[in-house]
Parts: sequence; structure tokens; C-alpha cells
Amino acid sequence: FITVVLALGLGFVAYGLSIALYVRAQRDLGAAKTSAYYAVAPFVGMVLGWILYSDALQPSFWIALTLMLGGTAILVHHELNS
Repeated sequence: FITVVLALGLGFVAYGLSIALYVRAQRDLGAAKTSAYYAVAPFVGMVLGWILYSDALQPSFWIALTLMLGGTAILVHHELNS
């Protein structure tokens, strides 16, 4: 029973609350700024995971980080210049 309650709580926070906050940000900040902030989320997750788990950074990490940075730069540049 506790597993179901925890799963529902995780779903509420990870999906429901994030959608509500995203819609509010769209309204308050506008599409360009919201997209720019939203694009930063994977980097925040990466840094938190690295801090919490203290794993050694493998070569595949640096490749993935380069791709993420490139994609984010393209997105932010496109959104801010639209």
C-alpha cells in the first residue's frame, strides 16, 4: 500500500505539479523565457545526480554533455531571436 501512495505522490510532483508550473510560467514569463529556463532542467538534474551519487565522469558523459549544451544553445538562440 505504501508503495502505491509513494508512486502517486511521485507522479503528482513529477508530472502534475511540473505541468501546472510550466503553464503558469508560460503565462507570466512568456514562451521564450519559459523555454530557455525549461532547457536548463537536464543540466540541473545532471549536477544534482553527480553531487548525490559522486560517480566518476566517464567519456560518454562528456559526449552527452557536449550534445546537450549544443542542443540547448540552439534552442535558446532560436527562441530568443524569434
